[in-house]
Amino acid sequence: MKLDKEMIKEKINIENILCLFIIICPVLDMLSFIFRNVFNTNISPSTIIRPIIPLITIIYLFLKEDKKFKIYTFLGFFIFGMYAVVHLLLFMKVKTGSSYSGVIHEAQYIVNYSFMILNLFIYIYIFKDKKTNKLKKSIIYSSYIYIISIYISIITKTSSHTYLEEAMGYKGWFESGNSIGAILLLSMFIYINYLKDKEYRKVVIPLLSLIGIFLMLLIGTRVGLFGFILVIITYLIIQVLYTLLHNSKINKKLLGIGTISIIVILAIVLICGSTTIERRKHLKEIESNIVDQNQDDNSHITGDLLDIKNKIDKNEMQDGYMSEAQKKSVIDLYNTANKIKLSNNDQRMQQLIYNIALVKNQKNIPMILFGNGYVANFRELILEMEIPAFLLNFGLVGFVIFFMPFLSIFIYGLIFAIKNIKKIDEEYMMLELGSGFSFALAFLSGYTFFNSSSMMIIIVLNVLLINKILKLKKGETHEENFVWNNELNTWRSRKSVSRFSK
Repeated sequence: MKLDKEMIKEKINIENILCLFIIICPVLDMLSFIFRNVFNTNISPSTIIRPIIPLITIIYLFLKEDKKFKIYTFLGFFIFGMYAVVHLLLFMKVKTGSSYSGVIHEAQYIVNYSFMILNLFIYIYIFKDKKTNKLKKSIIYSSYIYIISIYISIITKTSSHTYLEEAMGYKGWFESGNSIGAILLLSMFIYINYLKDKEYRKVVIPLLSLIGIFLMLLIGTRVGLFGFILVIITYLIIQVLYTLLHNSKINKKLLGIGTISIIVILAIVLICGSTTIERRKHLKEIESNIVDQNQDDNSHITGDLLDIKNKIDKNEMQDGYMSEAQKKSVIDLYNTANKIKLSNNDQRMQQLIYNIALVKNQKNIPMILFGNGYVANFRELILEMEIPAFLLNFGLVGFVIFFMPFLSIFIYGLIFAIKNIKKIDEEYMMLELGSGFSFALAFLSGYTFFNSSSMMIIIVLNVLLINKILKLKKGETHEENFVWNNELNTWRSRKSVSRFSK
């Protein structure tokens, strides 16, 4: 009994709690989806659980650590709190009748993302200079929960569709197809290196196979189809580069299997077809359905935006529906889209053009610094491209406090890699590229940095990268052993010793 209590005490620590938080992320995502779609409410158990774990952790550390830690923590809360107040005051000033949502929704973005930065700080602080096997295992467990639940939803015909208007693509019991794609792809950068481990290859290969089939054939997003192929090719290139840098022999077997896998992947897509390809064909077909009467040609903006533009021209816009800066920005969007012959279904580029024009037309220094509001515009004009959204909608200050921590780690990791090119290993390269890949997803696709669970994967990528840098600085170039049952073996050995002593 005493030994069992010791084992329980050993299991219940901050590291394990933080790893458990990662493992239950898919469960929290499913709860959010179910409560929103079945009970028609934004409040679910996940709304309470997500912030409570980092809050308890930071309170514990605040009470435990020294005065310097307390000062930095208080300063951090003060900076984020002051930013939130100023940003929301500006939001209330620019909110109009066309705004997608109100100040409470805007505040949710600020609070949720502030907690993500808090999580980054906590995970770096807790896992600094420590073994990270637990973190890697938690990512694998989490990925298995995601992909198995998705297949169960497809088999039971309860999966939601990625594109509701055409009932096309599958995304399981989750809100966004792009966010699920980002989570699964970014996770691959963490555990794909275990393909070289004979013992744990049997765990990773089934996971990659299930994820590959889903992302390439079923989800229907370009992120899924091209992203999976890109990660596999990146891994193979890294293997070749590593062997060339270290003058070692190329693993021809791994390279051969990888090349054959890519050929098989492409063959499966061509033979079986892909929901992504079907989606692209559908968009191409409906592109000609929207006609701009003024140009006597296909419209280069969406139908809803074309209606708004025409109302602005005819001065039929309801008072208070849009500000003068918003109206002028819609006209600027229309002119720019016509000039570059933009596709009317390329909503992300339309959003980017509009939001850049909006900042220019508002001519407001406080809004440039603190943002003009993420959900302050018409629904189709909300920036899905998150990195530009940080700068344009959350301002220069928001860009610095929300995005610069991740960008700084990436740049530092890149500089360190260039200076120590002979020291870094395949895992380091994949972690650095995974961090960069998160930026690409956030810029081109979205639903990456503004998704809580996707952010947890990005946080783990950064924590692992920082730990690799610290180890290399100390001259520790050996890889950690990936031992699944290390804790269980330790407990068994203790139990044997206890019995022997009796």
